[in-house]
Amino acid sequence: MFSELVTRIKEYQDKGLNFAIAQVVDREAPSSGKIGDKALILENGELIGWIGGGCVRGIVIKEAIEVIKTKRYRRVRISPNGGTSTSINFKQYVMSCQSEGTVELLIEPVFPQAEVIVVGKSNIARKLVALAATADFKVTAMANDVDHAIFPLAFEVLETIDFGSIKNFKNSYIIVTTQGENDDQAVLNALKTPAEYVGFVASKKKAERVKEYLISEGLEKERVSQLKSPVGLNLNAKLASEVAISILADIVNDFRNRAGIETSKESVPQNKDAKSTDAFAEEYYINPVCNVPVSKKNPKHIVQYQGENVYFCCDGCKVSFEKNPAQYMTTTD
Repeated sequence: MFSELVTRIKEYQDKGLNFAIAQVVDREAPSSGKIGDKALILENGELIGWIGGGCVRGIVIKEAIEVIKTKRYRRVRISPNGGTSTSINFKQYVMSCQSEGTVELLIEPVFPQAEVIVVGKSNIARKLVALAATADFKVTAMANDVDHAIFPLAFEVLETIDFGSIKNFKNSYIIVTTQGENDDQAVLNALKTPAEYVGFVASKKKAERVKEYLISEGLEKERVSQLKSPVGLNLNAKLASEVAISILADIVNDFRNRAGIETSKESVPQNKDAKSTDAFAEEYYINPVCNVPVSKKNPKHIVQYQGENVYFCCDGCKVSFEKNPAQYMTTTD
């Protein structure tokens, strides 16, 4: 199983997918998850590996989706008594399964390494490549007839301005700092990629002229409006190194906040009246007793209530529900 997870991790990173790793770090028997058991959870709720079954699996999927969304690790403890001690990085649940064991897990987000693509061979380009590489970004430098020696820290140096060799733009940041060398065409090529962040080092006046050129070349106005120019945080930078710092600071800020830190909202779709049509909502049902996802394909129990299938992850939830269904099922007009 471990070798399969290693293979999957590489596969998902190569594809630019976000996912979470959950590992059992503590347990009290009886529990099917043992210390060291681990699993990968994708954004759509797919789980590969083993960390336990029943309500544990549903809770882990729910929390993993939230971990991916917020980009924050989380410890989750599931025990018969539950608890009220909860923080941004710790959450407790009641073990509703009749085994009444206890299990604690650490769930961590994993994101593809962000790539900074620097276009041009200006002094700012050199400084930015060095800074971004030092900050552990994957850095690609590209410029026509470039001397590889001026970018010693770059992961890759391309001798033409060609984005065809870039495999994934999901976490890519393109900075055009050609400064007079075919600026128009370089920016046009950059904006033709699906990269969400494209910056152009130029004055406001020059940026406006380039934007007019882009529109004349048939680029949609909405895409042109996404060009960041001037680019970088406003640090009153003067030197090339200072400009590079301001650009890298903006990249870090964007990368760390792109998914949005919203810890107060749940990521899991609700049951009735939910309009979400994503794969997660299609496959999972929110158990009304413990409020965790249950796979519709493999539930422990299915109970009919007022013409609706209600899915349960364990015996305990089913028993609690049948004692007083109205307590758990709410309707909205």
